Amino acid sequence: MSKPILLVSPASPFAPQSGAQQRTALLYSALQNLGEVDVLLLEPTPGASRLMPPKSGILAHGLWHQRPLGIRKFQPDPILNQVLRENGVDLGAYRLIVSRYLNPICKLLIPPSVRTVVDLDDWGYHYAPGTLALAARLKSAYAARLAKRQLKRFDAFFFVSPRDQACHSELQSTLLPNIPFSPPAEPFPQTDSTTLLFVGSLWYAPNREGIDRFLARCWPSIKAARPDTRLLLVGAAPPAMRQAWERHPDVSAPGFVDDLGAAYCNAALTIAPIYSGGGTNIKILESLAFGRACVTTPQCAEAFKFSLANAGLGVAQSDAEFTNLCLAWLDDPVDRCLDAELGYAQIAKHYTRELFANRVAEQCSLTPSP
Repeated sequence: MSKPILLVSPASPFAPQSGAQQRTALLYSALQNLGEVDVLLLEPTPGASRLMPPKSGILAHGLWHQRPLGIRKFQPDPILNQVLRENGVDLGAYRLIVSRYLNPICKLLIPPSVRTVVDLDDWGYHYAPGTLALAARLKSAYAARLAKRQLKRFDAFFFVSPRDQACHSELQSTLLPNIPFSPPAEPFPQTDSTTLLFVGSLWYAPNREGIDRFLARCWPSIKAARPDTRLLLVGAAPPAMRQAWERHPDVSAPGFVDDLGAAYCNAALTIAPIYSGGGTNIKILESLAFGRACVTTPQCAEAFKFSLANAGLGVAQSDAEFTNLCLAWLDDPVDRCLDAELGYAQIAKHYTRELFANRVAEQCSLTPSP
């Protein structure tokens, strides 16, 4: 009988609500096509390294001690490894260990005979101009260099975008794009709505900063030109933050919603005013999968330039252009519908579960590197 596979992740695959949890669930499902899969949850804690009582379906739930100032951030945690062994977790019993993100797998003492694949989601973080002081930028650059040094410890990698993969042509890697998690069977029909929609984790700094910028620089002009326009901000955020956004005219920020489909169904189009961050913005792909065109930035569109070719996207080079693109689609529902249909066609071609599973199998079925 073939040895099992171990999936290491800070997010459980069994409660897929956030984007991180959904990608973990997709990876878990794809790995199950290759054999038995165990799940090891590993998260940082300011306290002592230890195990938590595992939840249903989880092999073990470990916490590793996170030191201040990033000290020993990528070094194995001896206490964590000891308590794992004491509780019957034998890393040598696996033929393959796949990790969501770099940090969790770096904390483990993995036998040389076990092949490893690391999912570098949110790799290559990009900052918007002027968002950080020099000292903060230098600190971030040092952290990025330190992370890159760890890559030689592992056998192969997944990248979410061609942009990130191109920076590491020396690595054995596969492009594993983010995909819409549960899109409708068919795109939603167009509506005469005048609602702009944003979907995403609003506590996440690039999302929060993008919404703040949109409200300050675009929303007043949009409301002046089209007083009937509304803005719906869907996603988890602290109550005080949502209340501040709702002080703007006709802005609603309900937080997490149970029926995301209803939000897309009742929207004219979506916005993704994101100027920083890493990986790819799944919100764009999800929007197109639901049949809604999206106004976004070059930072977001760059990740999809080869697969989407801007189909279904309005790419704004400035705040004024962002405003004008929103107004143009609000004023021309026929053009908006045609663009949304082009975007949906590209999603159906390039961003499917079948493609995702095939890419996982392609990388994880390879023989170990010599």
